[in-house]
Amino acid sequence: MTWLVKPPSIAEHATIELRHIIDVLQVDHASLFLRDRDHGRRLQLIAVTGTPLADALPEHATLIARALRTGRVQELEPATSGGAALATPLDREGEAIGALLVVSLRPNRRLGAADAQVIGRATETLVERIMPVARPRPQSDRFARTGRTRPVRVER
Repeated sequence: MTWLVKPPSIAEHATIELRHIIDVLQVDHASLFLRDRDHGRRLQLIAVTGTPLADALPEHATLIARALRTGRVQELEPATSGGAALATPLDREGEAIGALLVVSLRPNRRLGAADAQVIGRATETLVERIMPVARPRPQSDRFARTGRTRPVRVER
């Protein structure tokens, strides 16, 4: 009997990491957005954990767009409900390929530098797991000369 085991999908990897972030930081929402491969500017929502996105931060698109455009962590304190939000870009080889959004709905909760470090490490982990860096392929030596090369004489 053989067992067919499928490797985890990007969404499954992301969901595991997002749950970990929610547990560690004690926040209400975490979500991952990645750029669409066919349309580089368009984002796809890959995974959501916690409070639904529309309830957690209706203005999420602006915050995520700023994080992708600047390549830096963006912070927002929602004026109406209190709480805070951080959007951290996912960086792969100098290019922002997506963003990780974390939202706390508690009025007295602020997301500071320590939270940004934890989220930054989580983005690095996500990039390693879901977007492995392409390994350079070994070059074929099919057309390479083997052995010692002979000097070429040039007549003047």
